[in-house]
Amino acid sequence: MSARRPRFQGVLLAAALMLGLLLSACGTAGRSSAPVVQMATPIPPDAGFVSYRHASGVFTVRTPPDWIASELPDRDGVRVQFTAVEAGQAVARLSVYIVNTGQPMTPEAFAQAASAYQPPEDLAAFTWQEIDRTDQRDGSRRLTGVRTYPTLGARVLNIFLQGDGTFFSAREVDLTGAGEAQLATLQAVVNTFRVNPNAELAIGTVQQAAAGVTSSSGVIAFTGYLDWTDPSGIFHLTGEAINTAHYPLEAIRLSGVLFDNQGRRLAEQSDILSVDVLTPGQGVPFDLRFEGGRPASFVRYELQAAARAADFLLTSFYGPENFVIANDEALFSAQQHLVIRGQLANVGPQIAEQVKVIAAIWDDAGHVVGTETLFIAQPQLVPQEAAAFEIPFYALGGPAVSYTLTVVGTIAAESP
Repeated sequence: MSARRPRFQGVLLAAALMLGLLLSACGTAGRSSAPVVQMATPIPPDAGFVSYRHASGVFTVRTPPDWIASELPDRDGVRVQFTAVEAGQAVARLSVYIVNTGQPMTPEAFAQAASAYQPPEDLAAFTWQEIDRTDQRDGSRRLTGVRTYPTLGARVLNIFLQGDGTFFSAREVDLTGAGEAQLATLQAVVNTFRVNPNAELAIGTVQQAAAGVTSSSGVIAFTGYLDWTDPSGIFHLTGEAINTAHYPLEAIRLSGVLFDNQGRRLAEQSDILSVDVLTPGQGVPFDLRFEGGRPASFVRYELQAAARAADFLLTSFYGPENFVIANDEALFSAQQHLVIRGQLANVGPQIAEQVKVIAAIWDDAGHVVGTETLFIAQPQLVPQEAAAFEIPFYALGGPAVSYTLTVVGTIAAESP
């Protein structure tokens, strides 16, 4: 159950192998009188992949089915990031950028676009080496090098630049820490990338600067966002993420990026949202915590989200419609910490486990000034069983005026 509660007062460099990722060339063998041997058809490198087609039709690519595509805001072209979850960590393995330059990609125009794409040295500390162009027979370019991020550290990248009609495209492939199997997967993905030169895409200028204070992925919108620093010096970006798609989403990853007044990235923080599945129109609060504090030159931030259509987690998700909340109240403890407490009950038909309460505190201007998630003590709740909860807040980004509570869980394996 999720509802706005009554008002109350006061209340994340070692050397690495560089991946060739070159398109295969096929030769013809000389004729022979040897017997013909029928071989089994080889398994294609992209077997089991799924096809991604951008909404504009400007490009397609095939990726592993568990990769998450997220369209990032760009005022001049198309930018899509593909994220893989590896050992519980979200890793952006591929980033695609396409812009319509408005002019045919002659060698001169392509060279100009490629030069404009690479950011200044003081912005990304590039150390790049271009692969011999004779290896890139289609006229494209491939660069290898290292880019250093404030929070991610040094990342080993391959960048592929190519021209198709009036389109200039760049694919950035992150090879950092990739094993043999992962390198083979990345090679297969890159070789499936195709640009449609006849697609309709607005003309833009090749540049990497992204505008705006906040932004969304197209299926995730943000509201109630606020930046603030707590007494411990931790910098917070809080707010609410809302599913604006007409289908449920899962594995929702949110990222916040801090910039200075020259557009340089100062810090980045990512987190998985607290609900396994977000249904259409549903919102969930978030709190991105920058443990290093607010950078001195910080002037603006961007919010980015990645998600996939719910499938795997949807079968076990036990949503808020299966719970009710009663006797809840907000008060201050003797230490003057805000506490929300109450009772919840499983009114659905299944046995619930991993039941958690997600609480958000709002100020009078509609900003989320704090959010906490609490797992209840009972390992399971059978239908009609109740449990008590108590959620303390040790720091808030503003005056507490109202609060929302959302209860979700997982269907137990032994449920009927």
